[in-house]
Amino acid sequence: MSAPLSTSALPAPLRNALTRVAGKHLALQVLIGLAWLVISAALLLVAQTLLDRLMDFPRAVRVAFLVLDAGVLGAVFYRKLIRPWRRRWHATDAAFAIQRQWPALGSRVISAVQLANSSADGRGAGSPLLVQALVQETAAQVPALPLGLVVPAKPAVRRVFTAIILSATIAALAWWQWPLASVLLRRVALADIPLPTNTVVEAETRDLNSAAGSNVTLSAFARGVIPPQGRLELALAGGERRTILVRPDNENPARFAFVFENIQKSFTYRFYLGDGRGPVFKVTALPAPLLEQAEFIQEFPAYTRRPPLRQPAGALTLFPGSKIRVVAQANQPVKSIELRFAGDDAPAAIPLSVDADAPKVARGEFTVPAAGFTGLSLPLVSAEGIASTDSTVYPVRMETDRVPTVRIDEPTTSSETIVSTARLAVRARVRDDFALAKVELVTEVAGGAQSRRLLTVGDNGVVSHTFIPVSETPPLTEGAQLTWWIEATDNNNVTGPGIGTSERKQLAIVSFTQKQEEMLKRLEETSRRMEDVARRQSEVRGNLGDALRRNDEKTP
Repeated sequence: MSAPLSTSALPAPLRNALTRVAGKHLALQVLIGLAWLVISAALLLVAQTLLDRLMDFPRAVRVAFLVLDAGVLGAVFYRKLIRPWRRRWHATDAAFAIQRQWPALGSRVISAVQLANSSADGRGAGSPLLVQALVQETAAQVPALPLGLVVPAKPAVRRVFTAIILSATIAALAWWQWPLASVLLRRVALADIPLPTNTVVEAETRDLNSAAGSNVTLSAFARGVIPPQGRLELALAGGERRTILVRPDNENPARFAFVFENIQKSFTYRFYLGDGRGPVFKVTALPAPLLEQAEFIQEFPAYTRRPPLRQPAGALTLFPGSKIRVVAQANQPVKSIELRFAGDDAPAAIPLSVDADAPKVARGEFTVPAAGFTGLSLPLVSAEGIASTDSTVYPVRMETDRVPTVRIDEPTTSSETIVSTARLAVRARVRDDFALAKVELVTEVAGGAQSRRLLTVGDNGVVSHTFIPVSETPPLTEGAQLTWWIEATDNNNVTGPGIGTSERKQLAIVSFTQKQEEMLKRLEETSRRMEDVARRQSEVRGNLGDALRRNDEKTP
């Protein structure tokens, strides 16, 4: 290829002729380069798919093949396209080519190009008239020649035809071998799919992370022809390889599984079922997360007036209605920590929030229900997805807010009768774990409505009241039957309130005559009891005297 010269000084017919020759040469070189690219790509694709079909390359080998393909195609692109473009013909190259095609022209064409260019630059040699005559004569002769013969198209046609035939053949083979060809092409594109076989291995378990020391189940399904048994290839640490025969599951004959017990180190595995081979997967053995410490901060309900209580992990005592703030710390970064409750009617588990700045720490809170759970645990999941193998269940004892107790000291009997103008003193003692909201005297007239009266709580929880029938509202008249008791309500505004009641007592309003008869009956009963006591004392004295006399008679 010669140095490019300007063609602006040439007559238009000659300039156009040289441009056509140079342009055709470049176009044919580009076609040849493209044909070589197609031929190279087709041959590489066929070679790679055939080798993959025979040897079932792993993904890493297929990646290496793609890198090699890129290198080969890059070299072809450079040699067949980039370099021809850099070495493309200019006017002088086209002139030499024309002279080679028609030797009778001598050096007329190249001389016309060079002399015309020199005259235009003012560096002309010889007579300008002679130069002009030469150029005009050449411009008249060259365009009349069959310039298409200068650059033959046969080499380009042969290569393009070869590329088309090769591509069509490969397309026909792919159509004939579809869907096998589809699988091979997808594998060339690095799709993670197995080669078609009579038995297709479908992975159930894939890459796994498991806690060191735990058991891991490896399983796969056989699709198509179900073999009577399969094998599992293990590649253990240190280069050790192990082959394990696996039999189909009793409930699902298409499922093949193996339990690897007490794994300690990472390994890879692959299922072979019939003529099918599954992908290679890896089981990574990682240390299980452990709970290093946990703290439960109990904030009691406001009505208890108790200060917050800190309790470490262990046996816990919780108060209903309290808010519990939980702070848990693991021995490694965690993905999640869950607060799980145990019991017949336990609440749903509560996830704790992992601290973004301290991924070993998680925090959360919950409100203690009135009942339903007897323990709690803190199962962990590490940042790699490994669950803790042992989650201790901490026993929980529920501290209850008992209802108030009411004990009536006076009157002592369960029923009393009084006249309408008399007085009946009532005295009771009321106690509660924390504080009382109110104490009421409840009265219920037979056949009437219920009424309540607030009582004042004195020292040591003593309450008192005096019944005066005529002063009651409405007044109680003779014949009225009254049931009464004392009811105490505590200040539990979270799970309560708790209400305690005394025993129920009866009060009857009688006339003076009825009261006198009642008192006479009581006196008669008292007299009879006193007479019985006197009689029994007399009998005891008599029996004692007889015993002493018999004892004296026996003494010598």
